[in-house]
Amino acid sequence: MTIESKIREDSLGKILKKIPEQTERLKSIRETYLTDAVLLGEIPSPTFGEEERIRLALDRFRENGLDDPEIDEFGNASGILPGAEGGSSILVMAHADSVFSAETRHVLNVGSDSITGPGIADNAIGLAAVVGLPKLLDQLGVKLKDDLLLLANVQSLGRGNLEGARSFLETKQRPIRAGICVEGATQGRLSYSGLGTLRGEITLRIPSNYDWNSFGASGAISHLTRFINQVMEIPVPKEPKTKMIFGGLRCGSTFNTSPRRGSLRFEITSEDDAVLNDMEKQVSELCEQFSLETGTSVDLEVVAKRENCGIPFSHPLVKTTRSIMNEAGISPNVDPSTGDLNALILAGHPGVTVGLTTVENLREENETIQLPPLYAGLAQLVSLLQAIDLGLCE
Repeated sequence: MTIESKIREDSLGKILKKIPEQTERLKSIRETYLTDAVLLGEIPSPTFGEEERIRLALDRFRENGLDDPEIDEFGNASGILPGAEGGSSILVMAHADSVFSAETRHVLNVGSDSITGPGIADNAIGLAAVVGLPKLLDQLGVKLKDDLLLLANVQSLGRGNLEGARSFLETKQRPIRAGICVEGATQGRLSYSGLGTLRGEITLRIPSNYDWNSFGASGAISHLTRFINQVMEIPVPKEPKTKMIFGGLRCGSTFNTSPRRGSLRFEITSEDDAVLNDMEKQVSELCEQFSLETGTSVDLEVVAKRENCGIPFSHPLVKTTRSIMNEAGISPNVDPSTGDLNALILAGHPGVTVGLTTVENLREENETIQLPPLYAGLAQLVSLLQAIDLGLCE
C-alpha cells in the first residue's frame, strides 16, 4: 500500500467511525428537517407547476444564510454554502416536482415513526434534506473546504424530461467536483449510471369521415386494445436488459358514447441505445401500419429520450459510497437511474443517486416513509459529503 493510499484509507476510516454518532445526533434534531418536509410536501408541485414549492425552497436558502440564493430563468432554486477554501463545489440536488396533480389533496399525516401523504417520498423528504443541509451540518459541527452548491430543480419527471437539471448544468459556470442526487426512496439505492430511456405517448383518433360500417369498425377503446396487443408482440430482448412498461391508458367519458379518441403512455428502458432506437422505430412503424389498416389516426409523440451513461463501478465515488452505506447498516442496491443523475453525468460530472429511507405505497396517495431508517440515510449523505470534500472520491 502506498503512502497516499494509506492516508486516504485513514481519512475514510475517521469518517466511517463517526457515522453511529451522527445517526444518533440526527435523531435529536429531527424537527430541523421534518418540519420542512411537511411544509414542502403540502404544497402541490406537479411537473411544470412547481413555482410555490420552489419559492419556499428559496426562502429556506435565504434563512439558512446561503450566498447567491436565486430562482433562475428555468425555475430552479439554488444557493451556495461557502466552504473554508471554496476551490470547487459539491453539487447536492433534489427534484421539486411530484407525480401528483394540483387537484390531489396534499395533506401529510405525521406519526411517531412515519409520515404519510402524497409525494412525501418522491420527493418532499429528499428536497427537505437538501434545503436543510446547512442547518444539519452546523448542528453536527461539520465544516467543509469546498463550497456546497444546493439545487432544487424543476421539470424532472415525465414530460419534464430532466429539463430543469439539464438547463442548470449547461448554464452554471462553477467547477463541480462531484454531485449527489437525493431521493426519498428507497434507502440502499445506489445509482451511478443512467439508463437509456424512451418515454412516449400514442394518441389514437377516430376521424370525422370514419366509415362506421366498414369491416372491423369500432370505437377508440376497441382499437387501442388491439393496438396494445400488437405492441406487446414486439420482441423485448433479455440481453441487453430491456423493459417495456405501459404507464397509463385514457379513453372514454361515459357509458353510452363510443369514444373517438384515446391515448396510451409507455416507457422503454434498455442498457443498449441501439435496442432503444430499434424499438422506437418498430413502435413508430406499427402506428403507421395500424392507421392505414383501420382508417384511424395513430400518432407517436416522444415525450423523453435519453442515452445510457455512467461512471464505472470501480470509481472511487462508488466505492466510497458503498463503504459508507455498509458502515451505516444500509445494504446497497445498485439501481440504474432514469432521473436527474443522467443530466449530471452527461454534463461531465461524476455523481451518484442515494435514497434516504424505506417507503411503502410509492407514488400512491397514501405514500408512507419510515422515520427510524431516515437518520442513517441522512448520516450517509453527510458522510459522503465529507468524503468528497477530502478528495476521497476522485
